[in-house]
Amino acid sequence: MKLIFLLTLLFYFATARASMAPRMYSIMAQVSGTINQNTDFNQSPIYNNKVSLEALYLVRDGPTFGGRYIIEARSEIESTAGQAYGPMAGYYSERGFFFLFTYDVFAKLGRWTNGEGFEVDLGWIEHIGHQIHVGAKYSYRNMRYKTDISDSTAEKKDIREYFPSFVVNYLF
Repeated sequence: MKLIFLLTLLFYFATARASMAPRMYSIMAQVSGTINQNTDFNQSPIYNNKVSLEALYLVRDGPTFGGRYIIEARSEIESTAGQAYGPMAGYYSERGFFFLFTYDVFAKLGRWTNGEGFEVDLGWIEHIGHQIHVGAKYSYRNMRYKTDISDSTAEKKDIREYFPSFVVNYLF
């Protein structure tokens, strides 16, 4: 996935006319996803996959606001699935670069609930036709889960991670 992000950045610098679709204000639907599969120190397979669905009010070269719903599946000690949602704000430049900040007000991961946290995204998208854009982003996510539904004495669970994602969006 890091290779996709780097290739997308190289493609941008190779094309001097990179830009967004010619709309100043728009409703934008954006989907991003990441697949990360590795092995741990015992050579056991581990994975961390995410799909994010976002709806944004876009002001090109201005503020952007919206919300997102993210679904994730991961294996650390055990396989878990989760979801989170929350508001987001950011900025999309006319040249395709963007910055987004998301605060997940509710998050759940396996037996862990009552979670919250934030994500910061930095990325770039390219207009490929009609109102469709593709690109990549690199994200930092910091989440804290406060309740373990199977163990009331469990401490809080913190997850901090960096990950690249592929991005597709459509302007309405």
